[in-house]
Amino acid sequence: MELLDIEVTGRKALTLPWQEVQILPLGDVQLGSEGVAKKKLRNYIEWALDQKNVYFIGMGDYIDILSPSNRRAWQSAQLYESVRKGLEDKAQEYVSDFLELVKGSEGRWLGLVEGHHFFEFEDGTTSDTRIAQGLKTAFLGTCAFVRLRFKGDGHAGQLACTMWVHHGAGGGLTPHSPLARLLHVMHYFDADIYLIGHQTKKPAVKVPYLYMSSKPPYQLIAKHKILAGTGGFSEGYMQGSQSVSGRPQGGYVEQRMLSPVALGAVLLKIRPVYGDETRGDRLDINVEI
Repeated sequence: MELLDIEVTGRKALTLPWQEVQILPLGDVQLGSEGVAKKKLRNYIEWALDQKNVYFIGMGDYIDILSPSNRRAWQSAQLYESVRKGLEDKAQEYVSDFLELVKGSEGRWLGLVEGHHFFEFEDGTTSDTRIAQGLKTAFLGTCAFVRLRFKGDGHAGQLACTMWVHHGAGGGLTPHSPLARLLHVMHYFDADIYLIGHQTKKPAVKVPYLYMSSKPPYQLIAKHKILAGTGGFSEGYMQGSQSVSGRPQGGYVEQRMLSPVALGAVLLKIRPVYGDETRGDRLDINVEI
């Protein structure tokens, strides 16, 4: 598990200004498969680039080249070097295509977690690590805590917002199934925001926690934690979908009677707020789906 005290421009522990910050978790694109909503993804990127203080965080499955079972078969197969090089070249092509789709966002990523679908190159890099390098950000591995710190002008104190980030695992038929996993995680990891992808669903909920102020006159204060599934950009049901041979056939989602994909991403808004002597400064955290 990786721990990162925010790395946005290559400088660790970067302190953000005392202004609202918007975070766009982005993953489950699976570029290279049928039905990727490329225009929708590019629209997200262009909108974000026009905003102030908008950052991205990668949720995994950026390209669709090899699943875990495919990688095991690939590693055990006795293949000619030319065949291996051919697939490596194709994987790099997908990496380059993904970087072109998100062009302009370099340096605005907090980090990228690893998904299930990625390619391992002979030099030890993967498609995920190469995408992270191309976006000038940190590769966060399987799971990560990412902490954002805010400091006001002429203000001695700082506020910190911690995100727990994982690509996700397993599945569920209901639109809110990612929340069940996050509620379980919340008992063991202390964070302000919990994010998972994988299921390509976009449920989000605020969970209130109550605590007592540290100074008299004492007050009961509510602190909200955000739990969210982060959607995706690869359609599940497509009209006119076909097999490689050209016969009518649905993809993975359709064949397994899974829920339609919630296209797009959630948007997190984190706003530092000055408090008074009793309550103190706080973070106002919200999520839009």
